[in-house]
Amino acid sequence: YENVVILWLRCEQDALNKRLDARVDSMVAQGLLPEIRAFYEQHVKPYKHHDYHQGILQSIGFKEFVKYLQRYDAEQDRLLLQHLTAETTDGADQPDGLAALGVCLDYLKLVTRRYARRQQQWIKNRFLGTLDRDVPPIYALDTTDVTCWKDQVTDRAVAIIDAVVDSRSPPYEPVMRSANPASDSLSKEGFYECAVCQRVIIGEYQWQLHLRSNKHRKVAKRSAAASLGGVVEKKPAPNAPEAAPDT
Repeated sequence: YENVVILWLRCEQDALNKRLDARVDSMVAQGLLPEIRAFYEQHVKPYKHHDYHQGILQSIGFKEFVKYLQRYDAEQDRLLLQHLTAETTDGADQPDGLAALGVCLDYLKLVTRRYARRQQQWIKNRFLGTLDRDVPPIYALDTTDVTCWKDQVTDRAVAIIDAVVDSRSPPYEPVMRSANPASDSLSKEGFYECAVCQRVIIGEYQWQLHLRSNKHRKVAKRSAAASLGGVVEKKPAPNAPEAAPDT
């Protein structure tokens, strides 16, 4: 790569978790319930069979609310939204369904935090956990304290980009890369086709990670035809597509 860098916005986990939880609360206040209610009534309720592990139905932010949507109606959504967004609820009776909705919201917050951790781990495995891949320099920008955004994020990002454009060394050090010892004995050549997940994986180390991933295991359990016998190793190909992250 020439004149290319990666700017990685990082955040301490505790601060990130609080932001993700607040984001869910904000989504509810801005109309999440009516939105998923409309989708449920139009695309789910009229049909008998539903697979919440495939397609749009597996999306984070919908499947977590299915039990609530099945039990309550749009009018109850309205009453609950009024209760949740009221300036004060002192002395007010709790509307029916509040506890059920609370369970759904807590679960949504949990899976959102879990997904964020998987994204960070994917970045580390894909870009920082191997020395044989041609990866641009990665510069971490700390977003933990938003009051320091200009100093910690904006100014540093501009300084890094200006240096790269001017063919100078950036004033900050990139994130160090280190090879995972487990990958040393595994071949970096060839690519592997997973018939279960319909994906192509480059390198034996990435292939082993894929086989141990939760995504592969879940797909294998759901597929009657899933077996390692359906996996074929092929010769290196210059145009072989890179594997997408497991999510």
